[in-house]
Amino acid sequence: MPMPMPKNAPDVTQKYLNLLAEHYPSIQAASTAIINLTALLQLPKGTEHFVSDVHGEHEAFEHCMRCCRRIATG
Repeated sequence: MPMPMPKNAPDVTQKYLNLLAEHYPSIQAASTAIINLTALLQLPKGTEHFVSDVHGEHEAFEHCMRCCRRIATG
């Protein structure tokens, strides 16, 4: 069963459409942007590396930086 529309729904919808119109010149442009952003959300997340407590461990830190640089540049 669908949720009932709030009483201010037409106002909210119009505000949303006005904001979209400020940034996109046509319905097609807005639709394309929404589709592209939705697709980006579906992509796998990149790998993140966290390095902590490297005080006095310059060689280990350099090793991590070299490996991460290789991964980042392919």
